[in-house]
Amino acid sequence: MIKVRDVVKKYGDLIALDGLSFDVKSGTVFGLLGVNGAGKSTILSILNGLSKMDEGDIKIDGLDINIDTKEIKKFSSLVPQNLAFYDKLSVKENLDFFAKIQNADENNYKKAIEINSLNDLLNQRASTLSGGQKRRLNIAIGLLNNPKIIYFDEPTVGIDPKSRKEILQSIKEYKNFGITVVYTSHYMDEVATICDEVAIISHGKLVVQEALSESLNLEKQFLELTRDDHV
Repeated sequence: MIKVRDVVKKYGDLIALDGLSFDVKSGTVFGLLGVNGAGKSTILSILNGLSKMDEGDIKIDGLDINIDTKEIKKFSSLVPQNLAFYDKLSVKENLDFFAKIQNADENNYKKAIEINSLNDLLNQRASTLSGGQKRRLNIAIGLLNNPKIIYFDEPTVGIDPKSRKEILQSIKEYKNFGITVVYTSHYMDEVATICDEVAIISHGKLVVQEALSESLNLEKQFLELTRDDHV
């Protein structure tokens, strides 16, 4: 589904991505694991057409990210780390607004509400929601266009353990709808809970990509990287 090859991204003298390569299989939950500053958000930005790479090649569902950006955006969705909705509107008003922008049909609208358990919150103003509920609304908005691929940029930041568990469980179930998920995190326990395969990245480079059946090896390597970055 996604093929990333030798991607380089520079910001002046800073090399954010340094020849990064990895593959994401269709219908899987794929984890990008790395400490802050590893390059996770940068590659998500490029995959979503929000930023251009300096070198490399990316194919998404057979389409070239540089040539077919508009077509790719039609079946992709990004759930950003920052909340992207209107505090003064109710949950329903937010969903209605973004559904109209995305030309979402009724089935996708209902599915987004159902998966994220928002039925009882529809008339509540967004500003009054708890941290976990706000994250669920953020995710629901990302599902409205019925994406084939959905990208999550550390969606559990700043929420309580119960909400975190609920969000992770809902993301894990997206496979039942044929959605390919790319999930970034700096928590090994999160990717171990929901991901089929994980790529560890450090300083913009791939360290290792393995199935979760090799999770002990992955955890060892990630702990070593974490220790090295704090030395």
